[in-house]
Amino acid sequence: MESKVLLDLSIKYGLNEEQISKLASVLYQLGYTSLDDAECERAAGYACAMKLVDLPGEEIVEEMRRKGFGV
Repeated sequence: MESKVLLDLSIKYGLNEEQISKLASVLYQLGYTSLDDAECERAAGYACAMKLVDLPGEEIVEEMRRKGFGV
């Protein structure tokens, strides 16, 4: 795990490697190129707080776009 943001979120929300990988993939699909960017951190935090990481990747992307996340 290379991103401090993802590491912090995995600890805070008890995410496993699969969930972290899915979250990183979703963030890249939303157009974020740096996982340590402040806007990306906000999007990742929202996805975790709303428990979206348990949904299929496509549904997470869809929901995040509806909420205005993405580049």
